[in-house]
Amino acid sequence: MESAAYRDQIYEIFANPNTEFETQIRQALTTGTEYLDLSVGFFTRIVDGTQEILHATGDHPLIQPGESCPLDEAYCRRTIKLDSQLAIEDARASPEIADTAIETFDLGAYIGAKVIVDGEVYGTACFADPEPRDDPFVDAERFFVELVARLGGQAIERHRYERELTQREERLNEQREIYRAVIDASFDSVFRLDTDGVFTYASDGVRDLLGYSPAELIGQPITIAHPDTQTSEWAMKNRSQILNGELAEARDLPLKTKSGDIVYTDIRGVPVYDGSVPKPERSTDDIVGILILIRDATERRQREGLISVINRVLRHNVRNEMSVIHGWADMLAEDMDEEQATKATVIRAAATRLLDLTESAQRIEENRDISPELEPTDIIPLLNRTVTECKTRYSDVSITVDAPDKAIAETLPRIEVALFELVDNAAKHGGSPASIEIDVAVSDRQVICRIRDDGPGLPNTERGVIETGEETPLVHGQGLGLWLCYWIITTLDGEIEVTEFNQGTTIEVHLPTPP
Repeated sequence: MESAAYRDQIYEIFANPNTEFETQIRQALTTGTEYLDLSVGFFTRIVDGTQEILHATGDHPLIQPGESCPLDEAYCRRTIKLDSQLAIEDARASPEIADTAIETFDLGAYIGAKVIVDGEVYGTACFADPEPRDDPFVDAERFFVELVARLGGQAIERHRYERELTQREERLNEQREIYRAVIDASFDSVFRLDTDGVFTYASDGVRDLLGYSPAELIGQPITIAHPDTQTSEWAMKNRSQILNGELAEARDLPLKTKSGDIVYTDIRGVPVYDGSVPKPERSTDDIVGILILIRDATERRQREGLISVINRVLRHNVRNEMSVIHGWADMLAEDMDEEQATKATVIRAAATRLLDLTESAQRIEENRDISPELEPTDIIPLLNRTVTECKTRYSDVSITVDAPDKAIAETLPRIEVALFELVDNAAKHGGSPASIEIDVAVSDRQVICRIRDDGPGLPNTERGVIETGEETPLVHGQGLGLWLCYWIITTLDGEIEVTEFNQGTTIEVHLPTPP
């Protein structure tokens, strides 16, 4: 068979996409030994000065798959240093082959070329025979060996690439499954919009949420689910915010279903960046879409609305009835003798505590909606108002303040509610009369407000409220007020601590300073 026919066989072997690359190399070695009339063909990998036989034909005992030797003892030592193939008709008479290699393998004829993979020397493709060759290797034979080495290297590159693609696809699939599981556990529906606010993806959860199939939403503007212009205006404003690289969130946002009903949702929107741009190099110009995560809040909103109505009705009724009891107890105390008047005073005090309880409950409801956006706030004016009000309520209480002119914390104005509850609590339950000391210290990292009283100290139930937010002690107005303090301060990224001495209690409020 002509040399061109053998070369065509090699092209066909490596061109078949359905053949494993190991099989292609073995077939090429078999074809080469037949064409070159040499009994041994082998394909090697060279790593860290060691030659390993990966594939081989022939029955030479040391040239079999898995065999290895130091590169200095191998015929291929010289091959990998040349730009072209190495062809030797009589290795025993050639200075190109080391004596140790001849002693080890005892090969006469040898021809080999280096295999390049991803621009680096991978190994060699070689053919040999124990006996020397009488005729010199011609150009066609040299080219044939180079062709086997070149196509073998390309086959390895292709295999590596396909394996990496498979592994990458497996990792992506795994990440997608994790992502889907997290999304399904956290959100009812997931949407993707283009930068113009048109749906490009909708998860299956949209059927239960809005009544549409995912296919019905693709290509539709987001306004299809807006019940009014106010919602559309919110969406337009926050779309601009997201396209500027920021997060957007909303609570109890109304959406219109396919049937025209209104559902209320918690919604989060984040930008989607061009995946080909490395994360450190991303800018707003690389934003290609918007990811919308939605949770159905209709039941929660109805539940909270019901609770709010019950609370308001209960507070209203309790306050009205307690006001009646309080008024009658005052009149009885004035009309009765000393012993009976004392009993009326006890009734009046109980009614006063219940009225205080309704006030604390009202304050909790007024402050239940929390904004995550803290802002620089000077707490000194808030503290001054608190002190003025408490001095007016408790004229016999001594309150002194040691504070700078300004104390800027990263918080919100509702921190005043917590400060008032703490000072008011100290005025009610401190000494007789109470003496309260307030000092404010400012550092680079935090603002600390200390409130000291000279009372008997906090009971364990009240201490647990401040230290852990424990709800079990909420059996009277004082515990509820302290729980309100804990809740407001901790939701504003602050901390509250209690320190007790031999007499009196010190409560510290720690608030972060602006970054």
